[in-house]
Amino acid sequence: MHFERPITGNITLGDQPTEDDLARLKREGYVGVVNLRNPGEPEQPLGPVEEGEKVRGEGMEYLHYGVGGAPLSEPGVTSVCDFVDRLAGGTGKVLVHCRKGGRAMALALIQQARAHGWKPEEAIARGKAMGLEVDGGLRMLVEGYLSQHC
Repeated sequence: MHFERPITGNITLGDQPTEDDLARLKREGYVGVVNLRNPGEPEQPLGPVEEGEKVRGEGMEYLHYGVGGAPLSEPGVTSVCDFVDRLAGGTGKVLVHCRKGGRAMALALIQQARAHGWKPEEAIARGKAMGLEVDGGLRMLVEGYLSQHC
């Protein structure tokens, strides 16, 4: 991975991991991986199904929720937030990734806002302080989702 940034002690954002990255993550105490990429995206050495097999083969849990091209769905966002909350709530670590990290940043910001009860404006400000700066379409995605669901 070229981009890898912890946002809490148990949640890390990243870009597309390789098979070697997945093995390393397991050695580093990761217990779960969230893939936000859609099948067929460019620069995707492992498609979502293959990545899931590799992650589970390493003994970690895997969740795929493709983001992009359609509005966020309540069930999809809830599944990501619940997955991260459950696995990162203890001593395990979770990687949330997409192609370059932007969508991962947006979903992590929504997860943090839900976990802490932040309203959209507060989420944007607190996210910026955490290094979760979302601009343009991603900011609209986050604000729109939080306005409707939180």
